[in-house]
Amino acid sequence: MKTSIRSWQAPTEVKVVCSLFVGVALAYLLLAVVMLTAPGASPRTILMPVTSLLFGVLVAAGIALRMAFARIAGYAVVVIFGVLHAFFLMGAELLWVKLFSAVAAAGYIYAGVLLSSGPVRRFVLGDAA
Repeated sequence: MKTSIRSWQAPTEVKVVCSLFVGVALAYLLLAVVMLTAPGASPRTILMPVTSLLFGVLVAAGIALRMAFARIAGYAVVVIFGVLHAFFLMGAELLWVKLFSAVAAAGYIYAGVLLSSGPVRRFVLGDAA
């Protein structure tokens, strides 16, 4: 049986929070790949974006599979990478890196807000919410 995101029976908030965890990390990985093409760039540039993508995919999959611990892990990912992007915002020299960091931090903060929303709690926790 083929399942797509359109046929997935979940509230919109759940789909948005899963998309934010994966989408922000993918955009961050794309930015790191672009920065890697610069002269003098180190392959370690990709280490943090790959880590954020790995954690984002794990949290999104856990939420999609209705694992209660994934919500708590999602809060940890939001705090770690939201603060990380806020520091990047303050420390970056290039304007486009500052803009991306601001949008990424806002995306993680919004994902944290959605993790606290009623539809996500009811979807993940069921009757215990």
